[in-house]
Amino acid sequence: MVALFAINPSQKVSDSVEWAKTTHDFGTVKMGPKANAEFNFKNSGVAPITIKSANPSCGCTASDYSHEPIMPGQKGYVKASYGTKGRPGFFKKTITVTLDNGTTQVLTITGTVTSDAGASGDKL
Repeated sequence: MVALFAINPSQKVSDSVEWAKTTHDFGTVKMGPKANAEFNFKNSGVAPITIKSANPSCGCTASDYSHEPIMPGQKGYVKASYGTKGRPGFFKKTITVTLDNGTTQVLTITGTVTSDAGASGDKL
């Protein structure tokens, strides 16, 4: 006896994450305080997903993320933090997010750090 299985194309796990944004531009930020951004996503698939890792491109960038499984229809996050102290000038850093379904997403933060006391930062 041969068993046949049908795969429903709407259940593709690789297309199950909808990111609200994948880039964040801080504009001009004052040197000293960390520049923080949050990237939110929704699991639009039919199975739970888990973030396996969120790896920053360098040691001046830190990340945090949803550690629990994200159920279908629920939302998760990845937070990025750039250390501005002693780092004047333009920056462009990435965080590579790897999901348990094998897909990856590169998130990008950019901005310009100034020592000017009049600069204002966009902090989320």
